[in-house]
Amino acid sequence: MTLIEILVSSVIFALIISGLVSVFVMSKGHNVHARARTTASQLGKFFLDPLQMEVDQEHWDTNCLGRHAVGDCPDGTETIDGRTYDAVYNVTDVGNNTDLRRATVTITWNEE
Repeated sequence: MTLIEILVSSVIFALIISGLVSVFVMSKGHNVHARARTTASQLGKFFLDPLQMEVDQEHWDTNCLGRHAVGDCPDGTETIDGRTYDAVYNVTDVGNNTDLRRATVTITWNEE
């Protein structure tokens, strides 16, 4: 009777451990994705900060190299921890009879 109890308890233990292993593997994937998102948000701030210093009415309608023209303007790439992040600015007119423009940056990367 004790041998059967040991076998049953071993099977139950193996099922529990295999369930926990899958939870840990999924958790690791979520942590890697969260780290990439955090890095991308910091890079977005890094790419947008220089625009605050360059904003003036005189140069606002320059081409993409000036990073102020309306439309999409590629800015560059950064590689951190073996992952490459690409940044693209998008500048749009706010409208409402103003000269205001909204600048956003989109950071993309490949999930591995």
